[in-house]
Amino acid sequence: MSMLASLVDRGGRPAAISPTVALRGGEKQYGWFPVDVAGVGRRLAVITDRRLILGNEEYQLRSIAALRPRPEEWRLVLDVRGLSEPVTVSGPWVPWLGVVICAELYSAAWPPGFAPMSMIPAPRRQEDRVLVRMRAL
Repeated sequence: MSMLASLVDRGGRPAAISPTVALRGGEKQYGWFPVDVAGVGRRLAVITDRRLILGNEEYQLRSIAALRPRPEEWRLVLDVRGLSEPVTVSGPWVPWLGVVICAELYSAAWPPGFAPMSMIPAPRRQEDRVLVRMRAL
């Protein structure tokens, strides 16, 4: 996930794979893997540049109003237009899935205003600054 996030942040795109589902004209598939869908159970997720398919359910990426990634919990909450409840998926590949969806929706690795804790540099301690200065001499 971090390598893909860095690639997307530098303007790159996810790589398409050989399709495992029927694609529409010009559509590209990025991946497929098992996920747990809250309230439903284990499903196969397929992500394309236009759709997120979770088992028999299909969501157009353009219908996703908001994403709330929780990479440290392997969880992604999707607010989908037309649904009264959010769609929550979890599993080890879900952080990667969140980066792919954000790359398609926002041309960024994360939704606007989101900064994952692992990507925020820790504040430097005074002792660290002194060591850096001493090494420079």
